[in-house]
Amino acid sequence: MTSMTATSTADADREAQKLIKPFQGSLAWPSVLFGLGCIASFATVVTLATRGVIPLWAGLVLNSLILYATQTPLHEACHGNIAGRESRWMWLNHLIGFICGAMLLHEYKAFRALHLMHHRDTNHSEFDPDHWVKVRNPLQVLLRCLTIVPYYNYFFFKQVTLNPDGPGNKETAMHVIATYWGLYSIAFWLIVAGYWQEVLALWLGPHILASALIVFFFAYLVHQPHEAPERYRDTNLFRVSGPLAPIVNWLYCFQNYHLIHHLYPRIPFYLYPQAFSEVRPILERQGAHIMEFGD
Repeated sequence: MTSMTATSTADADREAQKLIKPFQGSLAWPSVLFGLGCIASFATVVTLATRGVIPLWAGLVLNSLILYATQTPLHEACHGNIAGRESRWMWLNHLIGFICGAMLLHEYKAFRALHLMHHRDTNHSEFDPDHWVKVRNPLQVLLRCLTIVPYYNYFFFKQVTLNPDGPGNKETAMHVIATYWGLYSIAFWLIVAGYWQEVLALWLGPHILASALIVFFFAYLVHQPHEAPERYRDTNLFRVSGPLAPIVNWLYCFQNYHLIHHLYPRIPFYLYPQAFSEVRPILERQGAHIMEFGD
């Protein structure tokens, strides 16, 4: 397939912007409720497990799944999609992002900075932090997914902390360091106080496992083979039809429509399927990677 010209891409973008406009800008109440639900669920599991109502291993499994879901409101907050164009609600957008990030032990500003780097340089071997998972061997994929957190921290300090002359980098780095100091201090003193099993099973363990699940489903699969830099071809779209479609969409937090997110990041996640239906002819003309799975 021949490469797209800048003119054809610009024309496609202009045509698509008219179609996706109705999906952008409003306060995303479903994202608010989803975020609050994740926060409440995490707190409930921690309470039940620490009081012995459920075993710690069950808390580990449940909190890993809850934190997997928690990435979605954190991700939406990073793009300002919770508030949309309603500037008076931006405090809520950032509050949900900060709390969900703290639960995941991903500092909000750091995660936002890394994620926007990923959008800016998708599939770039040096500047895309998610390029860490571009490996083929299944064992390597597993190891890379399990080590994504330390790699993210390394990448952030390399690109931001050690580059203080970049716009806003010094202030962002100081904020991130202070926040991480606070979060890990909480974990440390809880361990010192004798709650090491609870901390490991209900927070640190789920943090590692959920982060591995997140990067596998939201970075590894959707960007295979992690090579194309073109705007309409750097990301895949997996569309499922039939009665299982709603279940798959929600289990995947709608990131099976990841191409829609990369092209139009200000669309709330739960509106990806509708937006895809509107712009599908444009995507097909541009050679987008659309994979469909039937009943």
